[in-house]
Amino acid sequence: MAQRPSIVINRSSPVPLYFQVAEQLERAIVDGELAPGDRIANEVTMASDLGLSRPTMRQAIQLLVDKGLLVRKRGVGTQVVHGQIRRPVELTSLHDDLRRAGEGPHTEVLACQRIESDEPVAQELRLPAGALVWSLERLRFAGDEPLARAA
Repeated sequence: MAQRPSIVINRSSPVPLYFQVAEQLERAIVDGELAPGDRIANEVTMASDLGLSRPTMRQAIQLLVDKGLLVRKRGVGTQVVHGQIRRPVELTSLHDDLRRAGEGPHTEVLACQRIESDEPVAQELRLPAGALVWSLERLRFAGDEPLARAA
């Protein structure tokens, strides 16, 4: 079920309406009123409820998508993202950081084969074009969620 926290719009404020909405949605996420995985009401419904235009609501939601707090999924709606992975500024591995954050990291190998290198790969590896190289394609997960595909 879609969630919509209480949002109050101050039309006499110099702060743009979309920013007021985004700021209050962000506060609801940070304070835990909206939990990871929660769906928020669609932009048409929220715009209507708040007496705003759809483009204003779309801009507010997009701001939070750009900040990494919300994600839009076709056929599902807009959801609060699962906990962000915060990595300290040090030389560590993503796997170790995810494990420390309790995210249950694992990797699925999609392909592993020897192939003839094309020109860009050969140049990068300082090999003659057509030299045999290993090609590895993998999918990295944080828990059950795909995180990155690497080739």
